[in-house]
Order: sequence, then C-alpha cells, then structure tokens
Amino acid sequence: MERFAKGVVRFRAVILGMWLIALVVLGYFALQLPDELRGNGFSRDGEYQAVEEVLKQDFGQDAFQIIVLFEGADADVKAAIDKNVTALGSVTEGKVIGPAQNPEALKDGKGYVLVGVPSEDKVHQEAVREAIIGQDGVSIRLTGEPIIVEDLNEASKNDLIRAELIGIPAALLVLLLVFGTPLAAIMPLVMGLITFVFGAGVLYFVTFGTDLSIFVLNAVAMISLALGIDFSLLYVNRFREEQANGRDVLAAAAVSIATAGRSILFSGLCVFVGLAGLLFIDVDVFQAVALGTLVSVLGAVLGALTLLPALLSYTGRALDRFRIFRFSEERGETRWRALARFVMKRPVALTVLSLALLLPCLLPLRDLELNIPQASALPDDYPSRLAFESFDETFGDDGTDALVLLSGDFGTREGLEELERTADAFKETEEVRDVTTALSATSLTPEQFEQALRLNGELESQVSSLLALNDGEEDKALLNVQLSGKPGDESAQDWVRQQRDAGFVVGGPAAFNQEIYDEIYAKMPLAVGVVVLATFLILMWAFRSILIPIKAILMNILSLGATFGLLVILFESGWVLPAETIGILTPVFIFSLVFGLSMDYEVFLVSRMEEYYDATGDNDIATEMGLAKTSKIITSAALIMIVVTGSFAFTGVSPIKQLGVGIALAIFIDATIVRMLLVPALMKLFGDWNWWWPGGRPKKKSYH
Repeated sequence: MERFAKGVVRFRAVILGMWLIALVVLGYFALQLPDELRGNGFSRDGEYQAVEEVLKQDFGQDAFQIIVLFEGADADVKAAIDKNVTALGSVTEGKVIGPAQNPEALKDGKGYVLVGVPSEDKVHQEAVREAIIGQDGVSIRLTGEPIIVEDLNEASKNDLIRAELIGIPAALLVLLLVFGTPLAAIMPLVMGLITFVFGAGVLYFVTFGTDLSIFVLNAVAMISLALGIDFSLLYVNRFREEQANGRDVLAAAAVSIATAGRSILFSGLCVFVGLAGLLFIDVDVFQAVALGTLVSVLGAVLGALTLLPALLSYTGRALDRFRIFRFSEERGETRWRALARFVMKRPVALTVLSLALLLPCLLPLRDLELNIPQASALPDDYPSRLAFESFDETFGDDGTDALVLLSGDFGTREGLEELERTADAFKETEEVRDVTTALSATSLTPEQFEQALRLNGELESQVSSLLALNDGEEDKALLNVQLSGKPGDESAQDWVRQQRDAGFVVGGPAAFNQEIYDEIYAKMPLAVGVVVLATFLILMWAFRSILIPIKAILMNILSLGATFGLLVILFESGWVLPAETIGILTPVFIFSLVFGLSMDYEVFLVSRMEEYYDATGDNDIATEMGLAKTSKIITSAALIMIVVTGSFAFTGVSPIKQLGVGIALAIFIDATIVRMLLVPALMKLFGDWNWWWPGGRPKKKSYH
C-alpha cells in the first residue's frame, strides 16, 4: 500500500487529467441513463416465460396489454366503449378486446377495453391516448403493465430529484459541522456526486446488452452518495490529522493512503461482497441492482484511493481556510475516551442492555409479509394506480390467475375428452373457483365440438385464444383457471407447485409469483452464506484475527434482524404509518447494502484499534484510542448516511421509500447501540483474545 501511495502522490497530475476526461465522457452518458431503464425487473427465464412465448406464437396473444377503463352510467359507458373500440383498433396491430368479446368486461357502471401493444414503448401508449374519444359523463383512464411501468419510471426519477434536494443540503450541513471549513465539507460531497456520475455513466453502456430495472437509478444514487461521502470523510479526516501532526502536504497524502486508504480498500471489498450476493438470485431486478451498485462501489474505491488524494495534494492546507465553526479536537477525543472507559468498566451490564434493546425487535419478524411491487408501488395519487385499483375492485375476481398449457390432439373427440377431464379435476380442488376451456366457452360437449370443427369453419377462429390446432403438429389447449385466492397468496402458489409436480405446464400471474418467490427463498440462504463466509475471510485477512470477524458478523446479523422487525412495526402494523405490505425487494436489498456498509464502519473502527494494539500490545488502550480517534468520523458518516438514505422516506414509490427508511434505521442501530456499546464492551470482555492469530501477529509499520 505504501508503494501505491507514493505512486499516487508522484503522478497526481496525470491522475487528475485522466479523471477529468473520464468524468466528462461518463457524465454525458449518465444523463442518458434514465431514458434507457425499462420495466420493474421482475422477470426470469422459467416456465412462466416459456408459456408467455407459446401464448404469443401459437395463440396470437399480444406481448402487452393496456387497460382502458370507462366509468359512469351503464348506458353511457357502453356507448363510449362502442365508439372507442373502433378508434383504438385503428392505432394498434394488436387485438382490441371489449365487452362484445368478453361480456364480463361491463358491469356496475364500469367497463374496460384491452388494447394489445407489441412493447412497453411510450410511443404505443401515446397513440392509444390520442385515439381515445371522450364522452360526457364518462371517466376514461389508462392502466395496465405498460402504463404502470412508465409511471414507475417517471416517479423514480422524480423521487431521486426530491431525495437529492433533501439529502444533499442536509449532508453538506453535517459535513460543515464536522470539518468547520467550506472546502473540507464540500470535498466529500463532490466525491459522492462523482461516484454517482461514474456509476450511472458506466451503466449506460450495460443497457446495450440487457434491460435494466427502473429501480437501479435510485439504488445507484443511494449507494454512490453514501460510499463516496463515507470514504472521503475517512480520508479527509486522516489527511488533516497527519497535517496537524506536522507532516507536509505530500507526506500527509501518502500516509493517509497507506492507513485510511487500506481501511477504504477492505471496506469496499466488504460492501462489494455484500452486494455481490444479489447475483445468486436469478431475477432480473436483483441482477440489475447488483450490477449497478457494484459499479458504484468500484467508483467509490477508485475515487477515494486516486482522485481524492490527488486533489488534496494540490489543495493542501487550504482545507482549513475560511473556518466557520471551531471545535476542539482534543476535547472531542477526551469525551469519546471517557465513553470508552465507561463502557469497558461495565462490559457485562452494557452487553446485556444492548441485547435487551435489540432482541425484542426480532419478535415482529413472525408477522413479516412480502409482496411483489406492482401498481401499489406507485404514489397514491397516480392515475394509473387509481385506475388499476378501481379495475381490480370490480373485475379482479373475474380474471385468470393461472394458465395451464396442454399438448395433445384436440381436433379429435378423445383429445377433447381429456381436456374436459383435466378441467373437471381442477374444479374439484378447493383452491379453484372456475376453469374456462374451449369447450366451456362454447357450451359444447367433446362430440359436438368435434363435429362443429368439421362443419363450422369459424369455430376454430372463435376459440383461437383457448385452442391452437396445428396441422400435422401437436395441438395446444389453454385452461384459464380462476383461483379462490389472489395470485400472490401462498395458497395460489402452492396450487401451482402441485400442478407442476404433477407434470402440467403452468403460466399466468400465480405462476409468475410462485417462480419469483421460490427463486428468492431458494437462493437467499446460498447468497447469505457466501456473503458471510467471504466477509469473514476478508476481515480475518485484514486484521489477522479470528474472533473479530465472528463478532462483527454476529452483531451485524442481530442489528439487521432488529431493523426488519422495526420495518414490520412501521409499515405493516398500521400503528405508525398507514398499513402497507413490505416489498420483497426491501429485505433483500437492505441485507446486501447494509451488511457491507456496517462492515465499512467496523473496518474504520477496528483498523484504528489495530494500529494502537500493534504499537502498544494493550487491548484496553487500543479499544479506548480506536474509539476516541474514529467515533466522531463514524458517527458523522452514519449521520450523513442516515440523511442521504433517509431522505428517500419522503418519496412516493413504496419499495424505494421502504428501502431508504430501512437503511437509515439499520445504520442508526449500528452506529449507536453496536459501535458505541457492544463493540467496546465485547472488546473488553475478550481482551487479548480479540487479536489472537495462529503463529502470532505479523509486524506492521507503525505511524504513531
């Protein structure tokens, strides 16, 4: 690390030039990224997707459908639908399905028309909007997946701007209070923004080869600002400390890279590993967010180890000019040392107190319910959400919850009888309310249907959405299954699993939910296990200790569990906020993000303890001095992280809001109960065993 530090200082002008060119280029492409994000990312290659392909190829179903919802008096609604069906048919190559084709699409003063479109592209949505013919007394609104996804994209962009308007000024105020001078305060914030530009710019090129979820933008902004500021805060603080100890600007920069830079490198590795765990989950949104945030971590580490030292090599002592606030560093360290002594005098009592505060927060976890964000993820006042809720209220129980795809010879009576037996068997299961097939849709028996196929050439086209007769090849039949529960209910997913185990090919909304949930629940143990093991190995190598990594991981898991329990109280219980189900994204992302970020603070703190332990051989002095030297920075970094991520609590997209609140809560718990109480208490209890290493600890260069 020392050789690297000398190289950075020596070639600082070249480094600044390279970064300037890179930021100009990446900044241009970062501005284009929001327009390239597509969909909510909840997709994967599985049986559900295979059925969707068959529906498009063999049954002529459209890739996407826009729902045009009409509300008013029955007669007015019917008249409005009649004239709009023709108008809508003229602007799309897909099918336009109204009450004439589906009598259930008109009732209780509401009606809807399904408009098939080939993609989620906004141009198709605008064409549908422009084609609609209004009518007095009738409300006409658009909803459906393409509209909801477009609104989620727009809302995410608006949320990012809103969060930045809150988080960035708040972070600047905290930094000003920490450092007391404008330049020292602005430097970490600039590094956070540079990290975001780096991450967003690189990701733009990724969109050429794959679709990235709309949730990527907020996740990248959150992690970029947090890490960029955190790493810079640590480095700037060490740089000023080395200057205060009498080193010149270049020497201070080199020592800061060798010490704080080492901590930043291992911290970045821990965050990188935590986020890499998302790659094990084969769902597009997790892959996309993992990719986006991993790029941001890389940018934060590179910036903190090269760009920031190069900048500080030139700014030098200008960091301390124009001081606004004056604080006594010595007095601050004295207070933190007093806290460390207070805790180490009562290690058992304060360990018990910490556990008493955290363990009860685990109890609400038994009530945790997760959902896949759809229209309910949008802000309450978005028209597409209101329209979908109105549609679901009236027509939700009439929809198809599962699609069972059969193959056979359905042009014959034998094949049709098998289709009928299968439908009857499904109806006998308690989870099924009704099954629609080509037979039930025409109210014909297998024998009558076979005869009608021979005599009536129009019958095949009439049931083409349920039956695909392929001359010389295997025919395909669809069974539209209405389940008693919602597609996201456990009972609906169990039914899908049972039918797949029995050999049936199942698609539809219930199958979609079942595949997503099963993939996450199946892969999370592996992801968590790999992250925990890799983190243990990184920390063990960084500190040459067996016990410190084990304690860090256990404390992290405890604080995360407490965070999830508090989220249940905040969002699901209805005691604090209006009750809403927690999105399945939230706990997975919080684990991946916070597990690494918490280790970030662990590395900052223990690295300084290790310096003093290697210099003195006294665990108590190492704990006391490590806490005194880093607590101000860790607390400040945590506070900045809380205001940056917590600002997303004021956004409208519920998964992003929950994610922001969850990260802020987890960081608050980690920086207070864990870092201030549990860490020093356990360091005292375990004494020199904290630093035990097989064969003895290796000698390291001391900077004290």
